[in-house]
Amino acid sequence: MKLLTWNIQAAIGTRRYRDYLLHAHRQMIHTPSKALALRAIAREIAPFDVICLQEIDLGGRRAGYRSQVETIAAESGHAHFAVQQNRIVPGISRHGNAILSRWPLHLVHDIKLPGRVPGRGCLIVDIDGPAALRVACLHLSLGAPSQLAQLAAVADGLRAARDWVAMGDFNCGVGSAPLDAFCTMAGGRLAPSSPDTYPSWQPRRDYDHIVSSSELPLTHYRAETAILSDHLAVSARVAVPDLSARKE
Repeated sequence: MKLLTWNIQAAIGTRRYRDYLLHAHRQMIHTPSKALALRAIAREIAPFDVICLQEIDLGGRRAGYRSQVETIAAESGHAHFAVQQNRIVPGISRHGNAILSRWPLHLVHDIKLPGRVPGRGCLIVDIDGPAALRVACLHLSLGAPSQLAQLAAVADGLRAARDWVAMGDFNCGVGSAPLDAFCTMAGGRLAPSSPDTYPSWQPRRDYDHIVSSSELPLTHYRAETAILSDHLAVSARVAVPDLSARKE
């Protein structure tokens, strides 16, 4: 099973620091460049089986009043998706997370994560694929205290599943207190090495991760090379065992 997580920055397309200023209008309105970016994002994710996207606009003015999830899924060929709305800026944007899949999804939980500033969330679904897998798509706050509380909530949502992956923009790196605590709380494991993903054009921080349950090793773990957001995507492969073949 091929996995990918990506903070797509609502297809704004930041490729250098000055773009934060030069492309500021893209935070407010839809532009032809966003349509091109969404198609390019769809091409990049098309080979993957399960994709977690963060900072995706679910139909605000800056997305042309159309969900970017539907646009991407139509282009990438993923027939199944679930979305979570976390923050609305009236008249401008609808911020959210999304999970796209080749196989049907069963919504488990839409978690509004705690924090000093509201608007962060975790979407958890079960994949009805070749074998059972629970997937959490998350986007955490910037501060460690909020991250610790948020990851405790995510761990609660994963505890009942034997095989799971948590994917997203953690806004913290390997070796940080929140990520270490999450692996302890949830019984998770990290890849042996964590590539830097932010900023995409000169990566210096490993903010984006795929964490798996303790008995579910990840392989082919890497940062993708496409610069279509201010984050790089992270991908991995996982072989989910058939539960019927496991001994209790």
